[in-house]
Amino acid sequence: MVARTLTGLASPRTAREDPSEASRLTRSCERLPDLGVVVLATWTLVYHACLLLGLAVPWAVTLEVCALVACVAATWRVRRRAESLRGQALPDQVSSAGSRTTTPDQVRVESGLVRATVGCGVVAALLLAVNAHILWPLIAALWLASAIAGTTWAVLRLRRSPPDRSAAGVPVSSAAQSRTDTIVALGWAFALAVLSTFTLYPNPDDLYYVNLSQWVVDHGTYPTRDTIFSNLAYPMSSWPPMASYDPLVGTLARLGGVHAATVVYIVVPPVATFLSVLALWRLLRAWRVKALALTLSLALLFLLFDGGWGYAAPGNLFVIRLWQGKVILLCLLVPTLLVYALRFAERPTWARAGWLFAGGIAAVGLTTTAMFLVPILAVGGAAPRWRRPALALRGFVAMAAYPLAAGALTIAVGGRSADLFDSRKLYRFDPDWIGHQIFRSGPVAVVVVVAVLMGALLVPHPMAKVTTGVLTLLTGITFVPGFTHLSYDLVGLGPTLWRVSWVCSVAALVGVLASQSAIYFSRLKQQATGPVALCLVLVVFGVPVWTERNAVFLSSPPHWQRGGQSVATAQQAIAQVRPGDIILSPEDLAVTIDVLTTRVKTVAPRDYFMDYLKGDHSFHFGLRLNLVHFANHQGHPTGPQIAKALRVIGVDEVCLPRLAFDRLLLLRSLGYEPVPSSYWYVCLTR
Repeated sequence: MVARTLTGLASPRTAREDPSEASRLTRSCERLPDLGVVVLATWTLVYHACLLLGLAVPWAVTLEVCALVACVAATWRVRRRAESLRGQALPDQVSSAGSRTTTPDQVRVESGLVRATVGCGVVAALLLAVNAHILWPLIAALWLASAIAGTTWAVLRLRRSPPDRSAAGVPVSSAAQSRTDTIVALGWAFALAVLSTFTLYPNPDDLYYVNLSQWVVDHGTYPTRDTIFSNLAYPMSSWPPMASYDPLVGTLARLGGVHAATVVYIVVPPVATFLSVLALWRLLRAWRVKALALTLSLALLFLLFDGGWGYAAPGNLFVIRLWQGKVILLCLLVPTLLVYALRFAERPTWARAGWLFAGGIAAVGLTTTAMFLVPILAVGGAAPRWRRPALALRGFVAMAAYPLAAGALTIAVGGRSADLFDSRKLYRFDPDWIGHQIFRSGPVAVVVVVAVLMGALLVPHPMAKVTTGVLTLLTGITFVPGFTHLSYDLVGLGPTLWRVSWVCSVAALVGVLASQSAIYFSRLKQQATGPVALCLVLVVFGVPVWTERNAVFLSSPPHWQRGGQSVATAQQAIAQVRPGDIILSPEDLAVTIDVLTTRVKTVAPRDYFMDYLKGDHSFHFGLRLNLVHFANHQGHPTGPQIAKALRVIGVDEVCLPRLAFDRLLLLRSLGYEPVPSSYWYVCLTR
């Protein structure tokens, strides 16, 4: 009985809206993420051209304005052409013969696939939830088995519901319902945008990104060499500089006459949060989810209560970190690209292929992660067109061409990242560790894993079922023991592959799991079972992302995403030295200094950022490492070692916590004198 019920999940019982009935408000909200894609895509092309030609900020701004004007003109022409063709038959939209009849053997096969999907998925979820480390190979095998069964089932269902008839028989929702869903989405978008302005979550990853943005503000050029330890004297830590988002932030800050941190921390979070909520709503709408407002609310509720340990958990990569390019890729670009892929699969026109191409460029502009993530998305997006290989290939190439070209160029020029995976980080190769960082453990893990593995069954849109199943399968491959090591040896990715899980749209699938159960019950109390159960699990076992339990603090806006005492001390320390001077301080303060300015340098804001310069004798790696250990109270460098390092590196100012009495006395004995300092730190200069 259960199998028969689940086998009918593809039946057209979910509502969709006739595009002609969509309200102007709904259409406008759908186009807002498109606007973000256009800006990011055009800017990425402009930025890459400026790097090749050595052009500075004024040229970049001029070229970007011209590109945006050209896009507006092209959009206007396309819209006029679409209006002239309205009512005519469009490619791949002509009705075909009715769907194929189902034989008893096919029903048995599909029922078996459903049982395998559910059974393997539930067992995998339970094993992961109880933190059974020794059983991880079994968990990975069950994940793959569930994903293969679910994908196969989705493909068989799509075969009986051809792509050009995938919407047949689906009831059309009213324009009033569409407006209600849109208003709910806007309400969530505004509310979470406001919440993002109150959260304070300092993140050390900002060191490289905001420092690069501030260089653009301070100098008006786009660097291709190091700006952290020197003024372009050393090679850049992350090479080549493919991402254009941070230079864009710097350009906007320079035009506005403000600090880069002001744009990054105050302007970007509410804007990115607002657009990300609309992108999630748009994806669920494209999937033809019936209870759209409820599903969106449940998905967002999951994200808001998915805090706690686990830096890779979806909740910890949403509101509280939506100023970083890689997080914007996850929350805004991934759902948008999935919508573009689904639209192209439904009706493969050149205009829709153009949106796929623009989305791929925009993704590269946000983060280098796009170079391997977007091609995976493109495989899933092209999968529903497997019976038309030429169309599938066109869609894949449109989305993946620019990311693959960027990846090939990166390998050709000897690309590198500051995040080296040496003996200190071998645990990050462990798929068991990665899996629990993403999905956690306990009841929340059960819900999340079941939602992801049953996505191919529960997503209403027949073509989206196939895409969801394929992406779940590709994610499962990264959980196979030894795969991250192999990837690292071949192309240098390694533990970074945990981000492949982003293609699963976890939050959307959690919302679908809870809401879709309602359509199989007739009584209201029964329909509320799934949503109420999810809410109870999240409230009882989840951790709100905006609380101190999640290492997040609430602070009155506007504020930068650095601790108040760290910012105050950094500003005072910077004011007491001259341009070109070097400051030694603990990591948190050093990161803040490098975020605030590029006119003075720190000895080493994060120790592993120095690893790629070990072979450069002028960098004095060993001496800098001794100073880092001294400032952070690590290791046991001796007084003579510290004295030599301070002299050779040329440290002009040292800031240490007030309670570091022995280290402060050592500095006094070496000729450093106290200067006006903050309440938390004592700063000394020569």
